[in-house]
Amino acid sequence: MTQTASIRLVLTGPESTGKSTLTEFLGQQLGLPFAREYARIYLERHGPAYDYDLLLPLSREHARYQRSEVPSDAVAGVLDTDLLNYKIWCEVAYGRCHPEIIAAIEGEAHHVYLLCYPDLPWEPDPLREHPHERMMLFDRHRAEIERLGRRYEIIRGSGEERTRAALHASHRLLARGNDAPKAGR
Repeated sequence: MTQTASIRLVLTGPESTGKSTLTEFLGQQLGLPFAREYARIYLERHGPAYDYDLLLPLSREHARYQRSEVPSDAVAGVLDTDLLNYKIWCEVAYGRCHPEIIAAIEGEAHHVYLLCYPDLPWEPDPLREHPHERMMLFDRHRAEIERLGRRYEIIRGSGEERTRAALHASHRLLARGNDAPKAGR
């Protein structure tokens, strides 16, 4: 498998679609460093309340945390969300996004995506907010990835079918690196 230097495989999409589970699975299966979702770590530690002003420092800490877990000299790594998630979070919750987050997304050009389709059953969690808006969130993620011109594949199915699909899609994305975007299944 040929890999582009510094490529980051990002699990993204709506809530309750298996991103965290797939991040750890892929990191282990591919032998790559991986980083969990920092917002979840923070909110579990400090409580579920947040506001617009918190999202900017949270996004900075998210980026710092991911760099500590997946060092810049790693040829590839797996990330549970990236700053694109913060942009969509800000826009959905507040109708606007911090310009610094938008600018920082441009610096993540080495990201390719596994976009998780909302075909898994909703699992309630105190940090999840949108049980009935998952398709809207999926569409927003896809639109943003396409707007940025980044490669992605859509991950569907449940259980072994989903993990197998994610593993195969990861191999394809890592092999093609940062080539022109093309949606998968």
